[in-house]
Amino acid sequence: MKEILKNIKLGQIIGIYHFEDSCFTVGKILKIDSKYLYLLSYDVNFKEDGIKVFLIDSIKRIILKSDYIEKNQREILKFNKENKDIFQELIKNRVEISIELADGSIEEAYLTEKGEDYFKFKILNDNQNITSEEVITKDYLKRIKISNDIEREEYKNFKVITTKNDDKYIAYDLSYNEDYLIFSEKEEFYDIGKINIIPKNMIENISEIEVKLDTKKENFYELIDFEKDLEIIEILRKCLENKFLVFIDNEDFFETKVGIITDLEDNKIKMKEIDKYGNFHKNSEIYLDEIQLLAVKNYKIMEGNHEEKF
Repeated sequence: MKEILKNIKLGQIIGIYHFEDSCFTVGKILKIDSKYLYLLSYDVNFKEDGIKVFLIDSIKRIILKSDYIEKNQREILKFNKENKDIFQELIKNRVEISIELADGSIEEAYLTEKGEDYFKFKILNDNQNITSEEVITKDYLKRIKISNDIEREEYKNFKVITTKNDDKYIAYDLSYNEDYLIFSEKEEFYDIGKINIIPKNMIENISEIEVKLDTKKENFYELIDFEKDLEIIEILRKCLENKFLVFIDNEDFFETKVGIITDLEDNKIKMKEIDKYGNFHKNSEIYLDEIQLLAVKNYKIMEGNHEEKF
């Protein structure tokens, strides 16, 4: 990939698949050095959502040009709980959705018809072109997922939804529509939420959980002098000094490490990790040469919150 990246101009918008095909980033190239690629990353609305740093040797697939990138936008449903029939809203507004099937496969699609015991979809490829029209029975459809634009994430009391096949969702704003439960899913530190639609008969349990993390949205981009500071060690230092939330990943990690940096040494960092419920739960050390992906989101922890015992 180093040879390919040499021919890409700074400021170009590209897409990168990392670790798995489902992990996709779109961003503007800020810098390419001998070891790292630096991106100003965008969410699905092409709003700036932070900075990502990729270890070049870990990059396996780069999208240089696609219809999706050129359109620079994606249709987002402004969800209104007063909608009496969300399925008709999806059909009428031709909203792109993600469908998860009983066999575990996931497809991007448009819903075109809802019958009594079936759904009809137009299936899309990565460029959002229609590749097939399919009819899927109600029982075979496990979940419909919709991106939803939100002003900011409010940490509050959430519900934990457990399904009969042991899936768990951190949810809020629950409502029912015929045989389906509709809810917003907690997305960590994004301006895009997810609306999920799942069959009521798949629900095993709904319980309460309180999330205590106090965050403030702030643009990390504004803290960086791109002439001097665009080095991974300087980005980590800014995160330490300002308590910005970081996501650190390596293909050998069991899961992405999310939290704040508490100490920075020559060859490693120390951090407090946040669990999936948004609460600090453990300390960890990560060596700098383990970082294959560093994502700095535009959120910081409010003073004192990170000092809580766990």
